[in-house]
Amino acid sequence: MVGAMSFELKVLSRLGRLRGLLVAVVAMFALGAAGGEAAAKGSKGGKSSKKKGRKWGKRPNMPPGWVWPPSDAMIAEGDRCKAHLTELGVKWEVGQAERKIATPIVVPDMKFGGIELVPLWRKPPFVMDCHMAEAWAEKGGPALAAIGVEKVVFSTIYKYRNVDGMNVLSRHALGLAMDVYQFITTDGKTHVVLGDYRRGDTVLHDIENTSNATGGYRMLLTPGNDRGHYDHFHFEARTPGERIETPPTRQPKPKKNT
Repeated sequence: MVGAMSFELKVLSRLGRLRGLLVAVVAMFALGAAGGEAAAKGSKGGKSSKKKGRKWGKRPNMPPGWVWPPSDAMIAEGDRCKAHLTELGVKWEVGQAERKIATPIVVPDMKFGGIELVPLWRKPPFVMDCHMAEAWAEKGGPALAAIGVEKVVFSTIYKYRNVDGMNVLSRHALGLAMDVYQFITTDGKTHVVLGDYRRGDTVLHDIENTSNATGGYRMLLTPGNDRGHYDHFHFEARTPGERIETPPTRQPKPKKNT
């Protein structure tokens, strides 16, 4: 009798231990699942917050109504633009087809409305969209010539790339942008954006204000409103129907001689 009770007690003891082990195992699995779910939520939340914090996205940078390949309306607009260049006296030629340039042209003498566009170091031909030539020939060139500008020294016009730090095509990729580093006036003086602008060169500020007032450019970025353009003026031609989007400019005051 005693032996039977002892055996039964041993069995119950072992069952109790097994039950304890089972409870512990179940608890461990439960904690692991909860931790995994929390980590997943945290990871998902982190991605979401990172995505919200990104400055670049799918913002379009094409003129209104533009598609690729060019639509019939875009082709018709390009024909109008070329006819207008002829009326303005611009000696243009059909340019080599490039990615995303709707109406590629070249202007061998690079003369527009009384000024000459001179390359800083690149070699011709300089392919651009017709609207860039139109902006200079109709508005930008005559306006700058009127304040004594003779030559505009540029670097890049067409270059297939994105806007720096953004997942969106640059207007350079459309042949609608030009980077200008120097301006030469009729008195022979060269006004260099890098340095002279921050020193309060009145000629450079007059050029900036005059160019913005023409309405020929969708956007003009300078050292006064964009750190990325500390050494050049970035001109973007304005196509029909586009708004002017140049941000406010904070122009430095000319320094006094000491």
